[in-house]
Amino acid sequence: MRRLQAPDRLGRPPVSASIRLRRVKSPVMSDDPAIAIDPDDFAWDDLLDAIAEGKVLPVVGHELLEAEYDGRRTTLQRLVAQKLAASQGLPADFRQHFELSEAVAATLELPRTRPDDPYPQVARIIRNLNPPFPPPLALAQLAAIRPLDLFVSTTPDDLMAQALDTQRFRGAAVTRRLAYSVKQSTAALAEGLQEPRDGVPVVFNLLGRLSTLPEYALHDEDALEFIHGLISRDATPPEWLLSRLRDRVLLIIGLHLPDWLERFVLRSASSGRLRKADRSYFIARAFEPSASALALFFHRFGKGSRLNVYPGNAVDFVAELSRRWTARCPEAAGGVAAPPPAGRGSIFISYDWQNRGAVDRLHQAIVDLGGDAWFDRVNLVPGSDWEREIRAQIRHGVQLFVAVLSDQTENKPNSEGVVFAEWAEAVARASRVIAPRSFIVPVVVDADATEANPARYPKLMRAFPEFERFTFGLAPGGVPTPGLLAAVERQIELIRSAPR
Repeated sequence: MRRLQAPDRLGRPPVSASIRLRRVKSPVMSDDPAIAIDPDDFAWDDLLDAIAEGKVLPVVGHELLEAEYDGRRTTLQRLVAQKLAASQGLPADFRQHFELSEAVAATLELPRTRPDDPYPQVARIIRNLNPPFPPPLALAQLAAIRPLDLFVSTTPDDLMAQALDTQRFRGAAVTRRLAYSVKQSTAALAEGLQEPRDGVPVVFNLLGRLSTLPEYALHDEDALEFIHGLISRDATPPEWLLSRLRDRVLLIIGLHLPDWLERFVLRSASSGRLRKADRSYFIARAFEPSASALALFFHRFGKGSRLNVYPGNAVDFVAELSRRWTARCPEAAGGVAAPPPAGRGSIFISYDWQNRGAVDRLHQAIVDLGGDAWFDRVNLVPGSDWEREIRAQIRHGVQLFVAVLSDQTENKPNSEGVVFAEWAEAVARASRVIAPRSFIVPVVVDADATEANPARYPKLMRAFPEFERFTFGLAPGGVPTPGLLAAVERQIELIRSAPR
């Protein structure tokens, strides 16, 4: 392997094939195709040891969200950027790894485009993908490494959490989902305060979660604002999360940020100056200029740190990490954890997509009670295979049906969306459930609701008059009241005690 020297006196960076930066090796990765690259020259043993000891925190970027879609290999970011550009009549010649930010920037330059317009546009594109974007293999491989229990996702989707649920819990929605927002609600703040539980992985969406509102990062200025919020404590993330960001070994995979912002993120995740920090960083991503700039920065100013950069792309890195981890722990290969005690699919949450944030919180609260709660994570198209499968599960499989009511659902035309078809199936099933079991639990999730009053939703009650014979529950913003928690817990007990 060819190795060149450290930066010259003019500060020009050297070129080398690998950056396992241990204070002595050259810090800058090569884009010269004539230079051989050897992935074995990476601190694999150090990384695997740290993973085994539970000391590694993966930070996952969009490069891992790669899969075959519509006959071609693409990332979710690139696919969405192309669809957004096409919807606005714009060319789609965007810079690789920064496609969505540039597509949004181009959209904002159009006449009569308001600053908040791209957020619902992007959310609709992702939710209405038909077929839905398939689960990326790299995320599944990463999720199968069980000592990794806390993931920071820098994308607004739910794919990392889905991969964890699939790999570890046979698809049951067990993974705890948290998201940062510069405008966090009281309910979201309260939800985040709870420390992680053993055996329940956590995914933290650092730059927000997909929404029709501007509550997630779409471009560089958004990302800057989110990171500034973390630093300034304008919206404080859980202290347990901050301590793990500062104490654990950061494994940064597939993350592409502007060079200046990336340094800011790394500084934000450190308790002191980078030049004094005694930390290890592992970075894997496709080469682009900021990789050289970051490595040179650490070479000059971060000599107390150990920077290890994989000489290849993020997908290849995860495949190699998976191979090496399986070789080290062959007993971990191929297995998935048993589902929660109530049995897979025993509790189904039916909701309108506009209430996704509240449903995430409601779902987590039911899981914390020990219930096997699940809900569809794609915006189903009427008549699709997934819709038919879910409706069949409602008829014969699920044991408790949680119907989420809100002002958004009240104002939705009855002919739109599959949520009303799900409710109709549940009403037909409810007549066959014998007391004291209950099948339908209507839950009010509007943030301003102070009582579980069905009169708030006259149109829904006219369409589903059967709901009025059920006891309504209250979960403002998705946070259940003690009364609702007690009622659901009772139903979970009855589900478990029922003869099989």
